[in-house]
Amino acid sequence: MLKRDYYLNKIRDFYHINSLIKILCGLRRSGKSVILKQIIEEIKSNGVKENHIIYINFESLDYADITNAVELKI
Repeated sequence: MLKRDYYLNKIRDFYHINSLIKILCGLRRSGKSVILKQIIEEIKSNGVKENHIIYINFESLDYADITNAVELKI
């Protein structure tokens, strides 16, 4: 997996600002999921517990039954 240091350096300052909603957007297959997984690994290594991280891949059939916000309750 290619380490996306350029983008991670731009994002790091926003990891702990809880009042902001963070949106990672880009073209299809541009590396958004890779960057997100790298962010998850970084925040875990900084002490964030794994049970405080929610990652849902809606392309996975594991989540096919979620069709609205009510079903998204975790």
